[in-house]
Amino acid sequence: MNTFAPLVSIGLPVFNGEAYLEQALESILTQTWGDFELIISDNASTDRTEEISRVYVQRDPRVRYVRNTENRGAAFNYNQTVASARGQFFKWAAADDWLAPTFLETCLAPLQSDHSIVLVYPHTQIVDENGQPLSLYEDELNLTESEPAERFCHFLDRFRRKDKCNAVFGLIRLEQLRKTRLIDRFTSSDITLLGELALLGKMVEVPQTLFYRRDHPGSSVRALKPSERASWFDPTLRKSRRYVHWRLWGEFIHSLWRLPLPLAVRLRGMRGVIQWGIWRHKLLALEARSWMWDNARALPSPVFVFLRRIWR
Repeated sequence: MNTFAPLVSIGLPVFNGEAYLEQALESILTQTWGDFELIISDNASTDRTEEISRVYVQRDPRVRYVRNTENRGAAFNYNQTVASARGQFFKWAAADDWLAPTFLETCLAPLQSDHSIVLVYPHTQIVDENGQPLSLYEDELNLTESEPAERFCHFLDRFRRKDKCNAVFGLIRLEQLRKTRLIDRFTSSDITLLGELALLGKMVEVPQTLFYRRDHPGSSVRALKPSERASWFDPTLRKSRRYVHWRLWGEFIHSLWRLPLPLAVRLRGMRGVIQWGIWRHKLLALEARSWMWDNARALPSPVFVFLRRIWR
């Protein structure tokens, strides 16, 4: 039985990732900080993902490979790596991205020196399918306020300027990560995950560019239509929820009330949630109109025709 107890666990969920998997694995296994385990969770890939992974299992004892018998969706696959982790700190990795050699060493230092920090992440270099630089991205989620409600409101305010969530691929304190809902079964659940982490502790952005995120035609964001993204998270969800912003608004409220927080923190956090709704009022209004239109189709035909004339 393997009794190896690493300081860091890295989870790499993958489905048909043969194109860039080897580069991703090499960038992890050549880290300057070597005390880690790598958990590859394969969602029943049909390409060479299994073959490539098993080669690395034989090559390096830090690598574990788990293969699902069927594709159970991204949410299950991401969360399975967390359930299997044995370290004090955890990082998700993607099969099409790669890390600078000092990623772990750099991100680990603040976490070890300050227990109030739950997440450390670096700047991101966006690259194309060939690995050529496209743009630098700073997530601006340096949330170091001592009060949870202040961090949460700061987190929500940040989405007025930025939309990407590269910070979710940072290094996370595993004990706190397991208090969150992890990656849930709805579109943009990585946003609510980061919001819950902000309520649980500080986030620190290190100023080095150590994460290389590949923007390519096969990525989930570019390859999937909005209507297909729900089933990407969970294949049992055949219908996509089109009301993403309403869902997020409700999930922010749910986060405030599901975590063990003082009432005062919850109430101050609600101020930020209300403000977020005001900022997003146009999108919320469009989704509300879409909801009314979808439900109007179930009405008797004369009523539906009348409403259609009004709305158009």
